Amino acid sequence: MSKFSKKESKKKQNFKNQDSKFLKYAFISGILIVVLFVLSIILNLIFIGNARALQTITLIQNVLTIVFVFYFFYGFFVIGRRYGKFLKIISALIILIFLGYCLLNLFSPYFFGKDLMLKLDEKANSVGFDSAVEFFNYINTNINTNQVEVQEYTDFMVREMIPLILPILIVFLSYLLMAFILFILFGVGLIKIGNDVKYARVAGILAVIGICTMIILIGIFVWLVAYVFMLIILLKESRKK
Repeated sequence: MSKFSKKESKKKQNFKNQDSKFLKYAFISGILIVVLFVLSIILNLIFIGNARALQTITLIQNVLTIVFVFYFFYGFFVIGRRYGKFLKIISALIILIFLGYCLLNLFSPYFFGKDLMLKLDEKANSVGFDSAVEFFNYINTNINTNQVEVQEYTDFMVREMIPLILPILIVFLSYLLMAFILFILFGVGLIKIGNDVKYARVAGILAVIGICTMIILIGIFVWLVAYVFMLIILLKESRKK
């Protein structure tokens, strides 16, 4: 074997070792996403009513989620680079869209959240409430007991408050729609590499079914099963030499 061939062979081996390392990180990140999700639910229940504590928890959760999700889907970007260009492209797009969503979610209070809440509070003050939160709570708790008055407040809310919230709602719904489409394509990408990667076809089919039925509760459980298969795929691929 020539020196050039040996050098190229060594370079390829180093590249494979680096890929295996990233796939291992992706697997660990996938586990940590679940741990973080469960932990955040517990902490939110413990600190319910403590706005400052919940704000801090949300901030930390968003930062850690950005890191873990990036590594998780970068793992599938690596797998796509090995076996299928389509999966690589979709994984990269998911990373970009998700990072954009998280950054928007992270910084939205600083961009327009404070001004928005002040405007909503002003609207609530004009009809005799101390804050928008008190206004929404009143509607929620009296919806069945005082329907005439609640209807008047609801009409006021639709006329005066919804237009303030609408731009933010449109942005988040747009991200939700993009995520829906990309996750279906991600499932298709997994199906496409089913001949090369064990469990990829199963994970892909379950992912597509899970996303399409997410509107009903069964979709969540189907996606969770698909997620377990994704973790298995990352672990098995990280052990390949």
